[in-house]
Amino acid sequence: MYKRMGVKKLGRKKAHRESLIRGQMRALFSTGALRTTTPKAKVMKSHAQSLIAQMQKKEITLESRRKLQIVFGNTELVHKAIKYAEKSVTGVTIVKVGFRAGDNAEMSRIELIGFKKKKARKIVKKEEEVKDIVDKDINKGIEKKKIKASKKRMPTVKKERARSRSGL
Repeated sequence: MYKRMGVKKLGRKKAHRESLIRGQMRALFSTGALRTTTPKAKVMKSHAQSLIAQMQKKEITLESRRKLQIVFGNTELVHKAIKYAEKSVTGVTIVKVGFRAGDNAEMSRIELIGFKKKKARKIVKKEEEVKDIVDKDINKGIEKKKIKASKKRMPTVKKERARSRSGL
């Protein structure tokens, strides 16, 4: 008799699937957010919620620390994840972002609720130290000015999914 499968296979064999999940867990708990396809995001959400539930137990035993060590890979990330789980507001959310350009797969962003990201330190330089760097192009003899451009994030644009096979 047919029984429903309890595991989302993601089109991979067991070892590949487990290493994929471990790698994405490390990325999720180190940065707080991750952009991936929707089926992977759903699997990641269930795994992350179960890990958070394990870490929220009153006592974290040596055995549970070793299991977390296997998932996260290093002790620093294990400590960071345990500190996150101790907070009162924890959880995982999925936000659908759009569609991938190459194969039109639906993309989602998975985020940890209440995760504080480290802000990048702003380095303030004196006006005297900030100067335009002038390079002379040897081939053309033209002077070029190199100026650091500020990195601006582009707003996420939802792309419309292709409605026919010819649009792929």
